[in-house]
Amino acid sequence: MKESNTIKRIRHVLLKCRAEQLPQLVLLGSYSRQSAHYSRSLLWKIVAFQITGHLEELSLRMLRECRKDYEILRSEFMVPWNELAKDHEFYCDLNVEHDLSDSFGKKLKMSRMRIQRHPLDTPKAPKMTDIQTLESLSADVDRLFPQIPEYFVENKENRRQLIEVLYIWWKLNGRQYSQGLHEIAGMIFITLKRESICKTSFQNVDPGTSLVVELMDSKYLRHDVFSMFHMMTESLVDLYYDETSLLQESIKFDLKLRLLDKYQYHLLKNKLRIESSIWLIRYFRLLLIREIGLEYSFDLWDTLVAFSYTQHPEKLDLSLLLPYIIILLLSLIKSQLIISDYGEAMYLLLHYPIEDRHKNHLQPSAILINEDAGSPTEESTFTYIQENHQSKNSGSFDCVSTNKNGQELLQLDIPQITKDAIALYHMSDQELSTMGTQIIELYSGLSNEENKDGVLSASPIKNQSSPLGDMLKRSASWTRKSSSSGKNKNNSLHCNQRKDFDRTRLELRLRNKVSQALRK
Repeated sequence: MKESNTIKRIRHVLLKCRAEQLPQLVLLGSYSRQSAHYSRSLLWKIVAFQITGHLEELSLRMLRECRKDYEILRSEFMVPWNELAKDHEFYCDLNVEHDLSDSFGKKLKMSRMRIQRHPLDTPKAPKMTDIQTLESLSADVDRLFPQIPEYFVENKENRRQLIEVLYIWWKLNGRQYSQGLHEIAGMIFITLKRESICKTSFQNVDPGTSLVVELMDSKYLRHDVFSMFHMMTESLVDLYYDETSLLQESIKFDLKLRLLDKYQYHLLKNKLRIESSIWLIRYFRLLLIREIGLEYSFDLWDTLVAFSYTQHPEKLDLSLLLPYIIILLLSLIKSQLIISDYGEAMYLLLHYPIEDRHKNHLQPSAILINEDAGSPTEESTFTYIQENHQSKNSGSFDCVSTNKNGQELLQLDIPQITKDAIALYHMSDQELSTMGTQIIELYSGLSNEENKDGVLSASPIKNQSSPLGDMLKRSASWTRKSSSSGKNKNNSLHCNQRKDFDRTRLELRLRNKVSQALRK
């Protein structure tokens, strides 16, 4: 039943539009998960394998080539299952499936993916041995996505196939295997597995259906997962899995954040003294899987995949919108970050408060807290006046529940967030600091203002009167002048203002606790 429904949905879509038009329809919102004939696997394969045409004229040339390439790689980089301990779950005798008589011809037909490497690009020698890597991959995949155990934890064959894909990718690229890559591969595997079709169930069908069956053939699940993973990680590994590149991308992120939200930038950099690369490493490398959970990640990746195709049809690059999406997610918790100390802010950043049925409950973490890591640098000053901590939002999220720590959990509107991220992507630096700032203010519910003395402030867009709000408004809050004269006077003033900020923060936290107690 599932297979026939898959074919029916894909046939319906490809009869109405050409395959290459689908990514644009996704960005326009006319083809989404809410559509009756939606197929995520179809969308991802169209982008990855550059499939074009209507139903009966689909161009599957690149898909067929990639499947042949994977067969060659399997014969060249055979997984050493036989070297595992005999009591290991995946131990088995080596089985040579290919015909040795044509091995010479296969080596002449070297993989197209390998040829794409620059002739002078010498791959790094793997630091781990083959068996060490295989054992590491097995350990990672064994516990992959425990929230949906039917795909990996409880399915030995799926785990075996994914381990093979990751092992061959590691051998091909000659890189040190980095933890987290198996989660990206797992997302691809689940997407393609859900709509894979057993070709033997469909014999003597019309040409259009025959092409759909070939496209979704479960026999080539590993082949398609590997090819898509290889294409997707090509840009991600270069940007985020090299320390120098990661630092560069973190600096670029900081520059974008400063243009869009100067207050938030100084809050993180100068008051809390949190280096972006510390928390961005996971946001970047795992494409937000850990932050927003699986349910939202699948929807988010649909847009990332489609947008990549509209910008560079020949390259699958999911990093294009990532910095802007992260800044928008950061804006949604801005009011919480403002009243946080270093440890609380780090916990928020590393345990993004999302309501997601596939996301694990937040676990307590050991955080190094430095109460003194708070004074700003001479180059920046900012203040905070907030009348109501429950600020208004742009409609991109709702506060629907709280976790066991009493922390509000958000529900995201992924289509709206990605739409705004695309708008930010197309803006110039000058537009980011004007129109872009307005978008950020709607997300945080706080307006960013800077007076003639260079003092930044963040206050609710819509003021609401309350006894605590009136008290906070009269408060001087946390301010520091950047003047170089009168150092002793300024130092004394800063001490008083620092105490005032700490008092304000404690008052807000007390108010939140009182509100939570009243709701019980």
